[in-house]
Amino acid sequence: MPPSFAAVVEGHQPEGGVEGSDWLRDLPRLVHECAEEWGLTPTGPVMHGVCAVVVPCLHDDAPVVLKVTWPHPEAAYEHLALRAWDGEGAVRLVAADPSRWALLLEPLDASRDLSAVGVDESCRVIGSLLRRLDRPALPQLVRLSDECSRWSTKLADHPHALPRRIADRAVALLRQLAVVDGVDDRLVHADLHDANVLAGGREPWLAIDPKPVAGVPEYAVAPLMWNRADEAMSASSTRNHLRRRLEIACAAGDLDVALARDWTFVRCAINALDEASEPDPDADWMSAQIAICKAMQD
Repeated sequence: MPPSFAAVVEGHQPEGGVEGSDWLRDLPRLVHECAEEWGLTPTGPVMHGVCAVVVPCLHDDAPVVLKVTWPHPEAAYEHLALRAWDGEGAVRLVAADPSRWALLLEPLDASRDLSAVGVDESCRVIGSLLRRLDRPALPQLVRLSDECSRWSTKLADHPHALPRRIADRAVALLRQLAVVDGVDDRLVHADLHDANVLAGGREPWLAIDPKPVAGVPEYAVAPLMWNRADEAMSASSTRNHLRRRLEIACAAGDLDVALARDWTFVRCAINALDEASEPDPDADWMSAQIAICKAMQD
């Protein structure tokens, strides 16, 4: 077990998920059972992200990757989204064991993600992927209309956590967005950013690690705004820089620019609110989220 992964997980518990130390104790058994069930032979060291370990393996003499995820609600339906996409714009799913939170995936180049290209090109690639990943929503997924109601309540319960104008605007937008036609109609990768797009063998770039929701593709533009936040905050005009990112992604994805701005405003306001409730909030992260909100306003 990589010590760097254990340091992230031990003593922590994702909202609605499993306590990290308990899961780590069970993880070797889960990996062993998956290896036996799928007939896997490990071929390299264990790698990890924030919420999962990844083991390169052979399966029927073909290279694959075993991914075992720290249980949390956002990842519960990752296998269903990957199955719906069937390798079109996303990593291909070979097999899934939801009871163990385990996936068998095609191998990609973990050393090359979109941070290797310029930010404008990254936005074009992700906009194009959003268009390719567009599918009818799956019935099991969290619906954006329900999230709008939950977030409105959260904002009302913490009236002083955000600047008043930002909070009021977020509440007004949530009420509008919740009733937009088709708000829950599409399968959306809600966490598509540079680190979640890897170089592939069969295609230049493929999406990984979906946090699927039933919503609209414009909802998924927001991570492009807080991705590479340092570049945006140091630009001569943060507003123009962020607006350019959004417009590039929307042009590539055939998305509604105004709707993408509104969803970005809401998501960044909620990010700032969530951070404000942490025991030791990251002031720089909160400041970046508020700056993005301001950039999205006319």
